[in-house]
Amino acid sequence: MKKTICTLSIVLAGMLIPLFAETGLGAAFSYGLSNGANNMGGVLTLSTPAIPGTVQTLRLSFSGSDYISFGVTDDWWVVQEDLTGDLDFYIGLGFYSGFTMDDGDPDFQLGGRFPLGLTIMPLDFLELFLEVAPAIGLGFEPTVYFPAWDAQGALGFRLWF
Repeated sequence: MKKTICTLSIVLAGMLIPLFAETGLGAAFSYGLSNGANNMGGVLTLSTPAIPGTVQTLRLSFSGSDYISFGVTDDWWVVQEDLTGDLDFYIGLGFYSGFTMDDGDPDFQLGGRFPLGLTIMPLDFLELFLEVAPAIGLGFEPTVYFPAWDAQGALGFRLWF
């Protein structure tokens, strides 16, 4: 029985490894200005060949006991060019969604974003990045409003597998 479980585990791992080939996983510090409200937080970032040319992020930020924010973005890098050596820049299109609870008042936003960024790979497996992304969308607090302006940014790293 143990041999069967070990064999199946090895076969399953062998089948899953290609799914994670050329996958970047990292973290960042993010900052956002949303309709005059500032929010800072940690970001988990993932770039995977499952959706080629895209970068997904999950953001969680909080301040004191009365503010919490959660967001998701997905960006497609339309232009990615070398500036010099290992330093690249990119321009993209993407979407974002976010939920904020501030002093008990919930707000949900959904919209588009336009990321502009710099990346450098000092090591074959390490990417450092700096990004600014103006964004516009719909807000729902408690009624629908437009435009929901946002200026999002992040400074972080990704490890490539």
